[in-house]
Amino acid sequence: MSHAAVELGHDVPDQVRSILAVLPGVSVRVADGPNRLVVDNRTYQLALVSGGLRPFATTTAPMLAALAGRRAQLGFVVADRLPGHVRKELEDAGCAYADATGAAHIAVPGFFLHIQGDRARYRTLVPAPAGIGVTGVRVVQVLLADARRPWSVADLAREALCSTGEAHRVMTRLEREGFLEAHGRARSLRRAVADPGALLDWLATVPSARRIRERLHVYLYAADPADLITAIALRGAEADLAYALTGAAAAHVLGVTATTALSVAAVRVAPDVPLLQACAALDAEPADRGANIALISDLGRLGVHARQNCGPPVVAPPVRVWLDMLGEARGEDAAAMFREAAIGW
Repeated sequence: MSHAAVELGHDVPDQVRSILAVLPGVSVRVADGPNRLVVDNRTYQLALVSGGLRPFATTTAPMLAALAGRRAQLGFVVADRLPGHVRKELEDAGCAYADATGAAHIAVPGFFLHIQGDRARYRTLVPAPAGIGVTGVRVVQVLLADARRPWSVADLAREALCSTGEAHRVMTRLEREGFLEAHGRARSLRRAVADPGALLDWLATVPSARRIRERLHVYLYAADPADLITAIALRGAEADLAYALTGAAAAHVLGVTATTALSVAAVRVAPDVPLLQACAALDAEPADRGANIALISDLGRLGVHARQNCGPPVVAPPVRVWLDMLGEARGEDAAAMFREAAIGW
């Protein structure tokens, strides 16, 4: 394999250099002048994008390629994590990419590099944010549910059903990390989300945002996924069960069919309801094999808080649906499709 050198300007973030420096056959150096890729005697000016493409590469990857083409540049995206569908769309658009999982694609005359990457490596390279519990996660979910709203501490505490101290702590943390912008002073102080997509990506790395502490797999007879969701909705309503569909099941209800088959419907149940009691309320049976429902104890009320009725079924907020989809089998690409259609950033 030929050798490639990436020359980066002094203003390029250190994380970009760290991600590129571990690629085989690629050396990275800081230099004056524009960002560029050097292969043998050929030089390619780079249209470098750090942090990934938002909202989704379906439209932005071709735009990046067109912009780079007009400037005789190579579009190059470097990010902490690029989902599989984004990587494919960048490849189709003729762009290069690299992320912290080790995934990379660079294809120019004289040099070809393509690596799938390892998600476990991403977890070691990008440390998860500490100090955010489930109540804090709920606060962030509320912020993202109305991301353009200027929030006061009191308003956020009221909407998130938490103490003003907890709301203030979370807002201060997010402002310090650049996710919130402050406007006004004293009693008129309000904060708004600076970049919803960046905050959503950050939330996905918070351990308590995706950890499930108690789950019960159960079986309920149904002819197909639609029949299963209808049965859950009707029996849940009859039993006055505090629940919310989440994951791919909720996406199905919301009209975003991101998977070809729904094998297990995820149902978050209010934490004060024992899962065996919820199982009985749905007239289901615990099952070690062949389960088609996963009952999840909703610690922190991350799913049942701000849930919404979509006809008979009750679904969790879209941000929670997306986060839970990430943990389902083959869920990352499906979650990306749901994010594009239902969240939008």
